Amino acid sequence: MSDRKEDLSIYKKALEVLTMPVLLVGSDEHIIFMNKAYGEFLGVGPEKIIGKHICEVIENSRVPLVLKTQKAEYAHRHKYSQGKVKGKEIIVHRIPIVENGKSIGVFGLLMFTSIEDLMALAEKNQKINDELDFYKIKIQEMQNTKYSLDNIKGSSTAIVTLKQEIIKVAAVKETVLITGESCVGKELIAHSIHNCSERHDQMFVRVNCAAIPENLFESEFFGYVGGSFSGASKSGKMGKFELANHGTLFLDEIRELPLFMQSKLLRVLQEKEITRVGSNKTVSVDVRIIAATNRNLEKMIQDGKFREDLYYRINILNIKAPPLRDHPEDIHDLAVEILGELYQENGVKKKVSKDVCSVFQQYSWPGNVRELNNILSKMYYMSNDDEITVLDIPRHIRYGDKIHNFPLPEEGMDKMVENLEKRMVIQSLKQTNGNITQTAGILRISRPRLYRIIKKISSQEFEELE
Repeated sequence: MSDRKEDLSIYKKALEVLTMPVLLVGSDEHIIFMNKAYGEFLGVGPEKIIGKHICEVIENSRVPLVLKTQKAEYAHRHKYSQGKVKGKEIIVHRIPIVENGKSIGVFGLLMFTSIEDLMALAEKNQKINDELDFYKIKIQEMQNTKYSLDNIKGSSTAIVTLKQEIIKVAAVKETVLITGESCVGKELIAHSIHNCSERHDQMFVRVNCAAIPENLFESEFFGYVGGSFSGASKSGKMGKFELANHGTLFLDEIRELPLFMQSKLLRVLQEKEITRVGSNKTVSVDVRIIAATNRNLEKMIQDGKFREDLYYRINILNIKAPPLRDHPEDIHDLAVEILGELYQENGVKKKVSKDVCSVFQQYSWPGNVRELNNILSKMYYMSNDDEITVLDIPRHIRYGDKIHNFPLPEEGMDKMVENLEKRMVIQSLKQTNGNITQTAGILRISRPRLYRIIKKISSQEFEELE
C-alpha cells in the first residue's frame, strides 16, 4: 500500500510541474487534482477547487458527458461562461480514464489558454511552411531540368530518330550512356530523358565530373557527417546521390572519374546504397544514372583508364548524339532558333538569307551547334542590315574549310571552280546516301545540272576529292 501511495505522489508531482494547465476529475464528477498552472489560469488557488463538482468550477463543462460516453475530445474549442475567465475561449483535451469497461475519471489538459495563442502559433507555423515551400521551389529551380524534347530543333531523319530513342529510353529505368562529339547537345538529351520519364517531377541533379577536385569526389557524391575532415561543415552535407534520390543523377564527362571513384560508383549502382564520409551508416538511394562522354570509353578501357565492369553497367542503354554535319538540313531551323534568342536578348530582329544556310550546309562544323551559335552571334552583331547575307560569313566557312588545301591548277580559275563543284556534289551525295533529289535540294541546283556535274566526276576524282 505504501508503494502505491509513493507512486501516486510521484505522478502528482509530475503533473504539478507541467506548465500546461491540467486537472483530474473522478467518476463522481468531482475534481480530485488541479495543478498550479490551471489555478493561475482560473485566478484561484487549486486547494480551493479540489473536491468541488466540476460544474461548480466550470458551469458548462463537458466532463460529465465524456465520463458517460467514454469518448475522448481532442483539441476541443470551449468558451467559459462564468468566473474571471468568463467569455474566454480555450482549446482543451478531455480524455476518459477507463478500467474494466467503467469510467473512473477524466484527464483534462488545456492546450491553448486562448484562441489568440492558437492563431498566433498557426500563423507562425504557416510562415515556416511558406518559407519551406519557397526554399523547396528554389532548390527545384536550381536542380531541375531546363530543357525538353521541344528544345531539340530539327526535322531531319537524324533528329526524328534521336527523339524517338529518347522517348523509348525514358520509359525504362536502366542507366543510360550518351555519347557523341563535344557540343552536340548531350546535356540537352539528358534533360529530355528525365522530363519524359516517370521521374520528371523529382530532382534532376547534374554533376560535371571534370570540375571536381580528386580529393572531394567522395564528399560531393556521397556527402559527409559533421567534422569528418578539416574544413567540413559542422552540420554535415548531403551528397549528390541523396539529393537526387527518387530522381535522376546526370554524370557529365564521366570519363574524368578517377579509378577509385569508378569502383565506388559501381558499388552504389549494384547495392543501391551510399555511406556518407565519416559515417558507418548506409543510406538507401533510388537514383537513375545518365552518363555522358565525348571520349571512346572502350579505348580508355584498353589503356587502363576506365573500368570495364563500370562501362558495361552504365552502357545498358545508349544514345549517340549526331554531329551537326550529319544533319545539315536542320541548320535553318537552328539558325532561326539562335537568332530568335538573340532578338529576345537585344531587341533587334534579324534573319538569314537562304544563301547563308546553303553555304553553312557545306561546312563540316567541327564545333557542332556551339560553333554555329558562336558564328551566327558574331554575324548578328557585325551585320549592319536586318538580313544576314553570305558576305557576313567568315571566310573560312564561305570558301569551305578545305579550300586552302586545293592544288592551284595550271588551267586557272575555271578548273578550280569545276573542282569545287565536284567536291560539293561528292560531299552532298555522301550526306544523302546518293539521293539525287535531296542532293539537288541541299545544293539548290536543278537535277539536270547535278547530273551534268556527276558525269564529269571520275572514280579516281571521287576518291581524291572525297
